[in-house]
Amino acid sequence: MRTLRRKLPMFTPAEAIEYVSALLDGEAPARLVALATKELVEPLNPVLAVKTILSGAETQAGRRPEG
Repeated sequence: MRTLRRKLPMFTPAEAIEYVSALLDGEAPARLVALATKELVEPLNPVLAVKTILSGAETQAGRRPEG
């Protein structure tokens, strides 16, 4: 719980206990999961999320897309 509180200082001691206890039992409260996720998970970089149609090898070989 100390580690959790260091990473999520906005959790009160009671919330940290509730969160860790619930995780050990299987289901954490949605409000605490949402708060932890917001603070601990880095946002997705939109540039890295782009999917290309062609592979890099095709574009380097000078091939043009069909269609």
